[in-house]
Amino acid sequence: MTITQRRGFTLLEGIIVMSILAVLSAIGAPTLSDSLRKRTTSGAADQFVAAHSLARATAVRYGRVAQLHIQAGPKKFWIEVDTSATGNGQRATVFYTRKLDNVTGLQMVSTRSLLCFDARGLARTSATCEGGDARVIFKMNGAADTVNTTVLGKVLR
Repeated sequence: MTITQRRGFTLLEGIIVMSILAVLSAIGAPTLSDSLRKRTTSGAADQFVAAHSLARATAVRYGRVAQLHIQAGPKKFWIEVDTSATGNGQRATVFYTRKLDNVTGLQMVSTRSLLCFDARGLARTSATCEGGDARVIFKMNGAADTVNTTVLGKVLR
């Protein structure tokens, strides 16, 4: 009487393992999905905070008013400043236009459309510039991240 050893798994063992994996996936998928949404909104808010800080620094660097443009509908923002040596008013985009329209499901809401910073990096209100106290909200399927700025231009999260 010889005993032969077989390698591999039986069909029943394979079905049991696949069933366990299916149950674990069903339990973990919603958590993973929530984490991805939170990461997306947080990443968008981080990009806005970076643009806000860069606008202030650009105003100080050039000694001129820097503008942070915010368009909530198309979900984009960018920085413009007079970069000419003489300050003749020729505006240039300093920070590339950050477009978030390719992020499916992300919504952007803002209380302001144009924030300006003077040569000291402080928020400034003029004919076209709005107050520095802005609120920008990034939302995606229940997850949200809010960026608040103060009248002096400080970012609160």
